[in-house]
Amino acid sequence: MKKRIWSLALAGIMVLSATACSGGSDTGTSAETSQTAQGETAQEGETDSAYSESFKIGIAEVQANDESIQRRAYFEDYIAPHYNCEFIFSEQCNGTEDILTFIENCADAGCDAVISYGNEDIEQLTQVCQEYGMMYVVNTVRINPKTEAAFSGGYENFAAFGSDQTAIGQVFGDWLKENASADGSEGFLICSGLAYSGNLQQTEITQSCLTALQELYGLTYESDLNSMVISSSPIEAANDKGINIYVYPGNPNKVEGYLQGLTAALQTGKYGVMLQSVQLYDQTGVVVQETEEALNKDIKVAGMATVSESLKTAFATKDQFGNPTVNMATAKPVSLLCASGFAQTYNLLTGHRDATLAENGDAGELNTTLWPITDLETLDIISQWDTPEGGKWIVDYDIVDSMLAVNNPELTNADMQAIVDSVTYESTLERLGE
Repeated sequence: MKKRIWSLALAGIMVLSATACSGGSDTGTSAETSQTAQGETAQEGETDSAYSESFKIGIAEVQANDESIQRRAYFEDYIAPHYNCEFIFSEQCNGTEDILTFIENCADAGCDAVISYGNEDIEQLTQVCQEYGMMYVVNTVRINPKTEAAFSGGYENFAAFGSDQTAIGQVFGDWLKENASADGSEGFLICSGLAYSGNLQQTEITQSCLTALQELYGLTYESDLNSMVISSSPIEAANDKGINIYVYPGNPNKVEGYLQGLTAALQTGKYGVMLQSVQLYDQTGVVVQETEEALNKDIKVAGMATVSESLKTAFATKDQFGNPTVNMATAKPVSLLCASGFAQTYNLLTGHRDATLAENGDAGELNTTLWPITDLETLDIISQWDTPEGGKWIVDYDIVDSMLAVNNPELTNADMQAIVDSVTYESTLERLGE
């Protein structure tokens, strides 16, 4: 591998410079003063006595958005001081080569592990980290054959965590069953995103939507359901009930003219429900409202989302029918996903690999799901949690402690999954309140 030259300023704390994926700027560490979720201040050098062993962990980012800001605050300001860890963050990595460069930089910086939010070429990157003596924990799920080799290869430095894609797809299916009309006469437009290129989340959501419609109306598709899901061209999901169902692939960043094509489809008036497997509500809100006004037709929207000010605006903005711009959106409990990755990593680093393994002995994973939001009141409550200010983290020290085998040597991957599953909107509301 050809190493890139990267600039480091070493002054007690490692700070990575801003070359692409060579490391984040102004990197915080456990040695800095940081504000915890309970409002306590962790002074320089202060750590929990139960976690005296220190570790340095690289975080390979593949995006730069609200979620990555939340993630950094959780790792850097909350996890680091309590668990005696230092985190080094990459800039946005745009593929395997960028992640490779970051891994090399982490090795030079003396990192013990890398937590990666990129899920391509996993086995290759696991092997590279193995050569450097580092753990490699990936935000992914087991997808055959894409990740099979890494999960079943017996790598002692590999574990995974990710979103439960089937459950997320079911969120959309459940919403459809509760909100679609009795006869399906409103019509349905499904934005399948990058399902055609293998994106698992968008594949699962599209499959769940088509399956929910099939079950709801007892219809039979003229084409194979899976072939429609992975179609790279827009396709009518023709069926024996004559219900208008349209599968529209792509996204604005990958397909030229994507929004124009989506607008044209809506303006036919054939679709009164739009289901978005990719975050689009902030880009399509105006289009939907203009179409509603032109056609005097109510269009319901359900889609992927990040808890943010733009999502609040979408729920607060009403159309001519008195409905919000988005009728259902998903919320990702960011600290839950982060804590899952950290627990897998910490268990590997402390010699408790058995706690990370699946029942069959393969590398295990921890799966989290998304929470559906259907009103501004719920969004306002969730917006108070997992904020960069660190007032109320959804996953606090007690929950993380319970996921670490140093505290329970008999801990299994199934036990950890049960802990993750117990963190719901309802349980969090009870614990953190409004």
